[in-house]
Amino acid sequence: MKAINSLHNFNFNSSLTQLPLTKNPQNIYAANFSLLNVAEIPSENSPFTSLEPLSFDSLSNPSLVNDFNELKSLDSAKASHAQMIKVSKKRDSAVNVQSLILSYLEFGDFRSATMVFFVGFAQNYLYWNSFVANYRNSGGDPHEILEVFVELHNKGGRFGSEILTIVLKLCANLEDICLGLEVHACLIKRGFDLEVYPKCALMNLYGRFLDVDSANKVFDERSDYNFLLWNEAVLVHLRNERWLRALHTFRDMQFSSAKANSLVIAKVLEACRKVGAFEGGKQIHGYVIRNPVESDSFICNSLISMYSKNDNLELARAVFDRMGNRNLSSWNSIISSYTALSYLDYALELFHEMENSNVKPDIVTWNCLLSGHFLHGSHREVLNILRKMQIAGYKPNSRSITSVLQAVSELRDQNFGKEIHCYVLRNGLDNDLHVGTSLLDMYVKNDDLTSAQVFFDGMKNRNIFAWNSLISGYSFKGNFEKAVSLLNQMRKEGIKPDIVTYNSMISGYSMTGCIKEALATIREIKTLGLTPNVVSWTALISGCSQKGYYKDALEFCIQMQHESIKPNSTTIPSLLRACTSLSSLQKGRVIHCFQHQNWFCRRRICNDGSH
Repeated sequence: MKAINSLHNFNFNSSLTQLPLTKNPQNIYAANFSLLNVAEIPSENSPFTSLEPLSFDSLSNPSLVNDFNELKSLDSAKASHAQMIKVSKKRDSAVNVQSLILSYLEFGDFRSATMVFFVGFAQNYLYWNSFVANYRNSGGDPHEILEVFVELHNKGGRFGSEILTIVLKLCANLEDICLGLEVHACLIKRGFDLEVYPKCALMNLYGRFLDVDSANKVFDERSDYNFLLWNEAVLVHLRNERWLRALHTFRDMQFSSAKANSLVIAKVLEACRKVGAFEGGKQIHGYVIRNPVESDSFICNSLISMYSKNDNLELARAVFDRMGNRNLSSWNSIISSYTALSYLDYALELFHEMENSNVKPDIVTWNCLLSGHFLHGSHREVLNILRKMQIAGYKPNSRSITSVLQAVSELRDQNFGKEIHCYVLRNGLDNDLHVGTSLLDMYVKNDDLTSAQVFFDGMKNRNIFAWNSLISGYSFKGNFEKAVSLLNQMRKEGIKPDIVTYNSMISGYSMTGCIKEALATIREIKTLGLTPNVVSWTALISGCSQKGYYKDALEFCIQMQHESIKPNSTTIPSLLRACTSLSSLQKGRVIHCFQHQNWFCRRRICNDGSH
């Protein structure tokens, strides 16, 4: 990112090298008082005072507008600019000034366009968004806007609070904290620092740089808290992920009778979802009903997301059904809610209803269906949805391909997996980490370790999931020499093995009857500061049961319980099999008792033939 050396270009009397202007000072706010002591207000006799802001007539000069529309070069634009100044005598319409700015932008003279904007619209920031949009669309660098501002200020330009507010917002967006501090000093020096809009911009600036304390001080400096200040105060906490503090500030805002805007309400609902404050979310829902606000679809989408996170599809659907204007985001929110909670048939019904409502699904909609069906075991349906998606003219992206590859891995359909691999290569998705890991896992689960190794060696970025997948493949095949070699290589490359890595080794050892090695691995895990989990012990117990080491299986179960780890639905069938083989009715009854106490695994155990 281009850096603006605004600090040394800004017009101050004394050196600023001793000021605490680090990227993130402990308290940015405190630095402003140092700046204030050395800041110079431009002289009234400055040569820039001749460049007064234009005072616009209500009507434009049609002939000048036509001249601007017919310009064919930068020189002709400058000539027309000179003619406009000569004819209008510092008075012209906003239309003419806008046309001049657009002409400069079209011919790539971004500095002149910015100069005209600051001089022409110095008291009117209503044109700001339009100017920045046109500036970006023309290929201009927004940092240059700040450079021009500094240049004009140093020439004596005396900008009002409107332009200073605009510059503060741009400083926040471009992460120029140094210039932001200087503008704050100017606001204090000129008495603008207690105005609502500059205060909001200052709170936004400090909030972006994680200095919430300074943002709070700006907020507290005004006794008559405006609703805009309250909204900004809540947003500052939300941007810094202070979810509970944001909720408390929102509550205080309600007590002060200040009204929240739709953005704040939607963001606060997201905070309720993140911290699980669903009762608070319901209260905010009541607030929305009592105080209708604009952009209700934005709020409704947040309500749907919050209720679905709380597994309350009934209320989520009620919000959706009551919506007046259902946009694409609304449909995506409700479909995502149904897929997340495994109501796949209802999700597909909503998808068809969406199409019948003349709302065209996007790639997000399709990805919701793909990931939802994979996560809940409908692997074959994932492939059907992919075909429908392609027939409808949608191009799968990296997220789509990841879901499809995961489904293909579970289906052990390597031929289709290779087709997907070709698609990945043709569309440049092979560098995506999630896609690469899913491809590797697909080859491993199809027992094609040769292809898996070739693909692994060619991966530019290998995360721990890729290492674990390949180690698991070699372990289950009984090639422990290669698995251990990969484990050592993994450590050399600075990637620390996790419990999943070692569980793969334990499972491989157990399945091949290498019980001593599996037990040794569990002991090694403990020396490394990791804790064996239920997967570790279950792999060991299952291996013992399958290979006829029934007494060992029961002993390991006792050890597992001594470490406060309870057997799960995968562990118990192996234990029952061991009891059956040992004719140990008493121990079988103990396990049966445990089964009844843990109803979640009953169906699987009762269907198992081992008891």
